[in-house]
Amino acid sequence: MLDFKYETFVDNSTIHGQGRFTKEFINKGSLVLYIDGNISKNENHSYVNHSLDNNLDYIGDNKWQATRDIQFGEELTMNYLQWVKELPF
Repeated sequence: MLDFKYETFVDNSTIHGQGRFTKEFINKGSLVLYIDGNISKNENHSYVNHSLDNNLDYIGDNKWQATRDIQFGEELTMNYLQWVKELPF
């Protein structure tokens, strides 16, 4: 189960296929996402794409926080290498 703490939407991504975008401004350090389930197998269908210039950091316990201020309409991104040993692609 995905628990986004801010309002988001899925749309076409310039990174890969579809991505998740924010409908509101998010302050740096804010808790943005909690995933209840297995995050290693990407079974959650979060639509949050991988990026080495990510704006969400994994902080443990299946939680992600904003690494910087995130603007309205900006795509949310994670560095998958923060919790997996190698990328599945």
